[in-house]
Amino acid sequence: MIATVAAAAGAAAGAWLVAPFVSMARRGTIDDRARAAVRAEADRADAIRRARRRETLVLAASIPAPRAPQREELLVS
Repeated sequence: MIATVAAAAGAAAGAWLVAPFVSMARRGTIDDRARAAVRAEADRADAIRRARRRETLVLAASIPAPRAPQREELLVS
């Protein structure tokens, strides 16, 4: 009985000691996750900037350029 309790306590202590290392192996350290979050935020900011630039270019392409006054006169007469 004492051996069983000691084995269970040893297993629980071992699991408690190993758990942080398993977590770091699976998800990375807190610093790794923070760096990944900063990179993802920078990537999102770049993607938003590129999308706004594309939107500006599309709008500029869809708006007809104003005609020069002398060309307008040639078309009317």
